[in-house]
Amino acid sequence: MKQLYCFLSLFLIFANSYGQACLPDSTIRDSAVGVYPKPVTPANPNGGITTPACINKPFSFNLTVKISDTVSVPGVPFPVNLNCAKIATTGAIKGLPEGISYACNPPDCTFPKNSIGCLILQGTPTAANAPGIYKPVITITLSTLFGNIELAYPGEFFPGEYLLTLLDETCAVSTENYGRESDTWYPTISKGWVYAKNPEIRDLAVYDAMGRVWMSRVNTTGGL
Repeated sequence: MKQLYCFLSLFLIFANSYGQACLPDSTIRDSAVGVYPKPVTPANPNGGITTPACINKPFSFNLTVKISDTVSVPGVPFPVNLNCAKIATTGAIKGLPEGISYACNPPDCTFPKNSIGCLILQGTPTAANAPGIYKPVITITLSTLFGNIELAYPGEFFPGEYLLTLLDETCAVSTENYGRESDTWYPTISKGWVYAKNPEIRDLAVYDAMGRVWMSRVNTTGGL
């Protein structure tokens, strides 16, 4: 009987895990309230969505959600008691490539106060997408004693950006016009100065494969 009880307990644990869309990162449990990884900012250049997606290839990326019992609301000089945070089960994340959707743990995407949960970006980007950098934004509703407060994350009160790099079907190129772009800028290997045939270009930013800014310049002398 004792062995049967242990077997049933293990079965329930595995069945519950199998039915979950994702598992939260347990190392975040003692962190501040927020969505992890945090968005890319000048102070957090290695954050955000660090796994690139490829057209017609399966993709998944987990985000962990940490909720406390209070929240700082813009315009309110004291912490507001929080009941829960929630996102709609569909349509709450704008800016995703076509073919990528999301799911939550808990399944209703309602995260009670003093809890840790997660959501997963998953799917297969279709050929209808252009390769490039996508910037998903999550609409979050905070349930407080003052009523519901809807905020964008990242957004006005949560600085930074989530940058999702979508590569082509070979998982190598993140722009549709790579031939034209390589003809526009020269030299192809530079020690700090690059030039453009178009004299109207004033700003230049170089991004790595994860969509993070590696270098930026402003044209003030006739050459970038």
